[in-house]
Amino acid sequence: MKFSWTSLQISIAGARLSHLVQKDKIWDHGSMIENSRILFYLVQKAMNTGKIESLKKHVTLSCYQELEKEMDSIKKKGLLNSNENPVITELAVISVCERKNNKPDMFKASIKGYLRKEGSTVLDNNQHRFSFNCSFVRQGDWWLLHEMKH
Repeated sequence: MKFSWTSLQISIAGARLSHLVQKDKIWDHGSMIENSRILFYLVQKAMNTGKIESLKKHVTLSCYQELEKEMDSIKKKGLLNSNENPVITELAVISVCERKNNKPDMFKASIKGYLRKEGSTVLDNNQHRFSFNCSFVRQGDWWLLHEMKH
């Protein structure tokens, strides 16, 4: 049996989630995974089109400011309107933290996949792979993207 740090993180997060969901339905694992997937694709689409204003209601202020900086960098490099689309192959909740003191409810998700060229249906070794760790914070009955790291 091979030891995997990510598998251990997923197991611990799952155990905590089963306890938290009994208190509050926002901790539903399926909803958290779906929210992570949707927000990831929204960010990728916004970054490809250069229209990040649409993300304001889905991300925290600090995340939006980071995305603006990254967008400026992308524009300077001339990488807008990429013909590559992200395909998620793995998405897992790797940690959960219930609100304590001044820290809000939060969870982290690991998102892995590859970029597929438009029109391509086959995964080949020339396609770019990606791996992100994203953190989400609770605002009312919603999860907002707080941070996205490579």
